Amino acid sequence: MFNIKAISISDRKGIRKKNIEATELIADFGLKDDAHAGKWHRQVSFLAEESIETMRAKGLDVVAGNFAENITTEGFDLTSLKVGTHLNIAGSELVISQLGKICHTRCAIYHQAGDCVMPREGIFAVILQGGAIRVGDTIELQNKVSDAAAIIGSKKTEADLGDQLKNIVRDKFKPIFIRFDTISDKEGGSLSAILQDLTTTQGIKNIVVFDPSGSLGLALSGLSHAPDRPNRYQMVQSTIDYCRDLEELEKL
Repeated sequence: MFNIKAISISDRKGIRKKNIEATELIADFGLKDDAHAGKWHRQVSFLAEESIETMRAKGLDVVAGNFAENITTEGFDLTSLKVGTHLNIAGSELVISQLGKICHTRCAIYHQAGDCVMPREGIFAVILQGGAIRVGDTIELQNKVSDAAAIIGSKKTEADLGDQLKNIVRDKFKPIFIRFDTISDKEGGSLSAILQDLTTTQGIKNIVVFDPSGSLGLALSGLSHAPDRPNRYQMVQSTIDYCRDLEELEKL
């Protein structure tokens, strides 16, 4: 068990968050009145006070919320958690959904110190069951780790078919949550970089590459095939299914 050191929100993205004493976790959305909340897989962000202290040791005058984290924790190494781990805070239930992040632009903290701790040591979660939380609440680790799934596709695919794809993937694999990664969302815009992150860092069990154009298939050619399916691949402990249309996805 560990505890909430601070709670922080902001009314827009890209700025430091302000500290508040209490708030509400909204199921499948995020913190009430926070700009980063939404129907995606990074609904709540966490950073340990111990990580912030390492930045103070570099000479920075920083406090909880300066790294745009929602919940600052104390007394536990957040980086030891795995994606899929369940947490309980005052009756609310959350699931860890991402470890670290890739920053596309360098923030003010990075330019001040030549480093920023959030991309390495920050983590994210989705909210299964909401409720009121406040500073000082205990965070309990549940003895449960659930499987997650990811869909990789273009921004147009996400806009046109995102909900439909998620419904099919949810029915096929029964994941605790589904994330959608668009090719341009990760540094370099490469399928290989996205797969490396999802399989090695995030440990996502089921990954679907949805590619109506057929332009991404070559990037999978070096991976090991599953013996029973020509368009199913293995990477680390993850299964990657390559689909060019909804019919192929339905047949998984």
